[in-house]
Amino acid sequence: MNKYLRNKEDGTIYDWNERLAAHPKCEEVTEEEAYPERFIPKKQRGRKTQVKLDTPAPEVPDTTPLELAEEASRGLPE
Repeated sequence: MNKYLRNKEDGTIYDWNERLAAHPKCEEVTEEEAYPERFIPKKQRGRKTQVKLDTPAPEVPDTTPLELAEEASRGLPE
């Protein structure tokens, strides 16, 4: 595994080098601590849903006033 350095104050990750390793504000961390997103399992199992996904949506009645509908559709091709 590669070595990495993390700044103790702001969490910035650096590749390991001798000069930064000697700095008191840097600490040595493993690759898994530096980049945890690389170690997420490829296939994670999710929870099964208990909600029916095929429920029909209720029909919404058209309550638009006739004058407003005529004005909104003015200039549109028929």
